Amino acid sequence: MNSRKTLAAALLSSVVVAASAFAGPAHTVSAKRKAHSPGHQAAKNVGGPRAAVLKVVDDFEKAYQRKDKQTMIMKLMVPTQDAWALEKRYQWLRGYGPHDMPGTKHQPILFETSRGSFVPTAYKVLTAEPTQPGQWHVAVQEQGTYKDEDGRYKVIRVRQFKITQHNGKWYVLDYVLKENPEDYGFWVDDIIDKMTKL
Repeated sequence: MNSRKTLAAALLSSVVVAASAFAGPAHTVSAKRKAHSPGHQAAKNVGGPRAAVLKVVDDFEKAYQRKDKQTMIMKLMVPTQDAWALEKRYQWLRGYGPHDMPGTKHQPILFETSRGSFVPTAYKVLTAEPTQPGQWHVAVQEQGTYKDEDGRYKVIRVRQFKITQHNGKWYVLDYVLKENPEDYGFWVDDIIDKMTKL
């Protein structure tokens, strides 16, 4: 009688172990399928283009606050071979163009000369809207400080971002003052920007 009970218990244990072993791989396969399912991928991209665009703006503004011009200009701005665009970028980055000798260094240079001395401490998005497929316009209000030969100033200003998609990634195409879209908007405009002497 005892041997029958022992045999029955052993068989029951075998069934439970086999069932557990069978259930394990099935659960793993299910998790893998879920990770590659369209619904899961969509959940990872919640927010769509707007969220991606605002992330680029935030990365740019945070780099600006850290005074990290290398990230701002060379990593977050869209890759280009346009000679004029590169000239503008290198002017603000180091004071001379991509093919010029360092001896030609001149103003304005971001964070090194008075015209590039503005450093934001905070920003907020005013508007963000698509202008065409793969391009967005984002207006931001920045607060920060600026200094020149007359002293230090608290500054509140508005700047315009053009954000573009390139090879599936979003980049800064342009960063300008609305009233002067030809040059980058790094400098403080003493007529348009609100300046309070500290």
